[in-house]
This record gives sequence, structure tokens and C-alpha cells, in this order.
Amino acid sequence: MNKLNKVTLAALLTTAMAFSAGAVMAGDDVASMEKKIEAFGLISIDEAKKIALDTKPGIVDDIELDSIDNGGGWEYEVEVVQEDGTEWDIDINAKTGEIRKIDRD
Repeated sequence: MNKLNKVTLAALLTTAMAFSAGAVMAGDDVASMEKKIEAFGLISIDEAKKIALDTKPGIVDDIELDSIDNGGGWEYEVEVVQEDGTEWDIDINAKTGEIRKIDRD
């Protein structure tokens, strides 16, 4: 196998492993989320993923922690992709773990 093919294969394997592990997030995004989780007593990223996947089985493609308009607290916006390609957006109250909204994307 030539050097270019080895590099390409390594890059593809790394990307596949990142997707199979769950949401792909930049390190600074995770650090920012973890600061808010600790400061405000919110459920963890892993807890939010579990709630979303219990609702719609698949893989977590993306997860964000956002403030709710008008001082309503914080929510996780979780995107789940199912085996058939169906995508779901699941909003979860980051304080209580309650599902706020489920939309097919």
C-alpha cells in the first residue's frame, strides 16, 4: 500500500470512529458546555444523549446546549439519525431532563 493510500485510510478510519462514538463536537464547544453544566446544575451531555436515544433510537449526530428564549433556562438540542436515514431534532430541558419537543428533520 503506498503512503497516500495509508494516509487516506487512516483519515477515513479516524472519521468513522468519531461518528460511531456519537456527536462530533469541537473541544472548545465541549469545554464551554461543561462549564455551564457545572455552574447551573444541568444534566450531563451523556444523560441528554441517553434521553434522546431512548426516545428515538439511532446515533447522536449533533448536540448543542442553548439558552431558552426569555430567560427560560437551558435546553439541549439533540439531532438523532436513525438507520433508515430519518433525522430527528429533540429538545430536552437541561435542568430536568424533560423532553420539550420532538421534530422530524
